[in-house]
Amino acid sequence: MDYKNMKEAYFSSSLGRLYYRHSESDSPDTLILLHGFGASSLSWSRLLERIPESLSTIALDLLGHGSSEAPEIDYTIQNQAKTVDELISSIKGKRITLMGHSYGGWVAATLAINGRCDNLILEDSAGMDKFDDERLAADPDFREKLIKEALVTNPNEHVLRSIVYSRIENDYLNKERLSKIKVQTLIIWGEQDMMIPVKFAYSLNNSIKDSELLIIKGARHTPHYTNPQEVADKVLSFLAQSKKIL
Repeated sequence: MDYKNMKEAYFSSSLGRLYYRHSESDSPDTLILLHGFGASSLSWSRLLERIPESLSTIALDLLGHGSSEAPEIDYTIQNQAKTVDELISSIKGKRITLMGHSYGGWVAATLAINGRCDNLILEDSAGMDKFDDERLAADPDFREKLIKEALVTNPNEHVLRSIVYSRIENDYLNKERLSKIKVQTLIIWGEQDMMIPVKFAYSLNNSIKDSELLIIKGARHTPHYTNPQEVADKVLSFLAQSKKIL
């Protein structure tokens, strides 16, 4: 499907209006794509070209990103998950697959922990409880550098600062929380990810029971962009297999 030709829509959540593009079909499944920090739904365009229109798909701008509203709130993971949860509740009669990249993976995993999806796909996901400590120990200016880089694609500095500095201990993905994920889970990771090292992929895989792990050779932090065909093929085969299991 072509991102530019997908229908535009808005959803009014309790915290602000969300923008998304969607393609509807008679498929019993809906794939919801959650982008990374500072990005937008446009970041999925190369992957979407490899996704057939027979699969209902929603590419969402998270609150404070893209064309969604950027209210003066605390941009905690719980608040982001709340808005997506409300959107999910508006979708009737569909099996929901959440696919999240990086920051979006953190939001998707949080929703899965709360039992709000039928399948979960995590791509180079953020949120592991040891990650921030390690990065800050290696580079005390890590958070400011992250904000500066994200400002290139997202001018809402108050949103970026809130995301980076308003994190709550209970938001982090530790082994105990991840063990609560009971849905079929696929983990995709770039072998050469310099942002979130591949060791965190193995940690997620070990913490989520029966999860499947795909390491994409040579890829870095955005396999859906650099290796879209390989990612799309795996996502579609995962969804086909999950139907058989269900």
